[in-house]
Order: sequence, then C-alpha cells, then structure tokens
Amino acid sequence: MTASNSSALRLVAPFRNKPWRGYAFAVGSFTAALGARFGLDDVLADGFPFLTFFPAIVLSTLLGGRGPGAACACVSVFAAWYWFIEPRNSLDLNANGAFAMGFFAVVAAVDVWVIDLLTRSLQSLDALQRRTDELVVQRTTLFHELQHRVANNLMVVATSLAVQKRRLKHNPEAVEALETARHSFEVLSRIHRRLYDPANANVAFGPYLQALCNDFLGAADATHIRCTVDCPQLTFDADRSITLSLFVLEAVTNAVKHAFDAGQAGQIAVRLSPETMRPVEYVLTVEDNGRGVPRTFDVNQSERLGMGIMKGFARALGGQIAIAASETGGTIVRVRFPETQLASPYRFRPQSQ
Repeated sequence: MTASNSSALRLVAPFRNKPWRGYAFAVGSFTAALGARFGLDDVLADGFPFLTFFPAIVLSTLLGGRGPGAACACVSVFAAWYWFIEPRNSLDLNANGAFAMGFFAVVAAVDVWVIDLLTRSLQSLDALQRRTDELVVQRTTLFHELQHRVANNLMVVATSLAVQKRRLKHNPEAVEALETARHSFEVLSRIHRRLYDPANANVAFGPYLQALCNDFLGAADATHIRCTVDCPQLTFDADRSITLSLFVLEAVTNAVKHAFDAGQAGQIAVRLSPETMRPVEYVLTVEDNGRGVPRTFDVNQSERLGMGIMKGFARALGGQIAIAASETGGTIVRVRFPETQLASPYRFRPQSQ
C-alpha cells in the first residue's frame, strides 16, 4: 500500500464511516451538476444531456460509496430525462431518447460498481498492509529477543568453561583447550550482539568489522595493539558475516597471542576486497608487523587448535587459507573465497593435519 493510496483512503473515511455524510455529498454533487448543466445549456444544446452528471456520480461513489453513488445516478437519469432530452420538460421519450437514456443508465451503473469495487479493494489492501506491518514488527522484536538470548546463553557457556578451567589447572593441555573454547564462545556472543543489533541493520560490513575488532582488543586488554580494517562498501548475509567475523577474530587473536611481546605496541591490518569480477572472488588478509612465522612454516602441518579453527572457517567460506611471512617481517594470513552459497559456519569440524 503506497502513501498516496493511504492518503486517499483517509480522505474518504469521514464519508464512508458516516453514511449520512455520503448521501449529503451526493445531493450536493447532483445539485451542482444540475446547475452547471442549466448554465451550459446554450453551449451544449441537445447533444450532451448527461455531460455534467458524470463527475457527480463518480465523486459520490468514490467518497460516499455504492449507495450515495447509485442515488446520485438515479436522480441524474431522471433530471436529464425530464429537462434535457426532447421533448423537454416532459417524461415522453422517442426512440433516440430511449437509446440515450439506456446507454447513460448502463454507463452510470458500471461506473458505480467499478469505483466502489476498487475502493473496497483498496480498503482491504490497506487493512492487510497494516496487519502485515504489525506482524513484521512483532517478528522482528521476537527475532532480536531470540538473538539476545542466544548471546546470553553463549556467555553462560563461556563462564562455565572458565569455572571448569580453574578446576583443571593441574592439566595444562586441558586448560588451554578450555580457554580456547571459552574465548570462542565469548567472541561468538559479541558477534551475535553486534550483528543482530537493530542499530546495525544498514551498516556495511567494513565499519561493523572495525567496531568488532576494537571491541575485542579492548576486552582482551590489548589496547596497545591497533587494528585497522580496509573494506569497500560490501554487505553479506548473516551466515557469511558470522563466518568472516569469526575467521578475522581468530586471526587477530593469534596475532595478539604470538606475534607481539607483552605490552609491545603493534599493528594489525585487515583487508577485504573483490579480486575478480566474473565470477566474483574475494580476498581476505590479516597482516601484523610482529615477529613473523618461520620461513619453513607450513599451515597444513600445523597441529595448533587455533590454526585448525581458521582452516575450518576457510573451508566454510569455500576457500583455502595461506599463512606466510610478510614483506615487513610480520605474518600475513590470506584466504581467497568465491561469491557462492556459504556452508553453515556451525557444521565444520576443525582438522589438524
């Protein structure tokens, strides 16, 4: 329902909601049409006995409905018959007059029926649109409430893992695994909160990812490390946004943990851009200026859990991950992925090669 249609319905509502107003308008319209016809009698002569009555019938039906429109049509027929069809001032009819009267009556009836049908259809559409808008608002509210609860539940799981980590402090490997899992749940909770925040509905992926990285570095007490995001005006669906966010944050986490010494200032640059146009293929890089990886490092041979997680996200994107020393001596993580249907980010299993 467009704004113009809604405005038209608001205009006719006062007449249709109170029938007496519609009939009063029909009487006024007929009176004006009859006066106009008398005033134009010398100009129109006998060839146009019904001309001024058509607008009155149309307006009466549009504003008042079928009843006032039909009433206006009936009195218009008799007025034209008596005053403007030969012989005038008489109800006698010749063959031509009878044909003209019949034609006018049919056209007036069709006008009343069609206009009333269209108006009722617009009213039904307007009511349906209002109901649809209400359902959309309700669904959106419930959806955001659901996402809020999901984020809260993820944080509850992360808290539970932190408790279990303290109980297993005698087992370093278990502690590391639980800490990694806890961190992943906290990151996923932050992503959900930002991604499904109504205020971010129209935000492009680049500013969203920049805010997410800043939020993560602040939560990790790594404000001495600066992260910049270079991304054109791109938008992705929720599944791809989640997977890309998780991949970037995992790469940033690895850089914070392993690329810099404690308290060392550093720089992490995230870049995402289309590499080719047909078919569209994107390249995502996360580069730091830290100590870098050894020249002999092979991502496929790494057995670290964080590396396995990033490889899993790369597969979910439909791409392959590559990690190497950058030209500045740091580390660059790169994944190239196509613009294709994204596999669910929750269905992969990180594999250690």
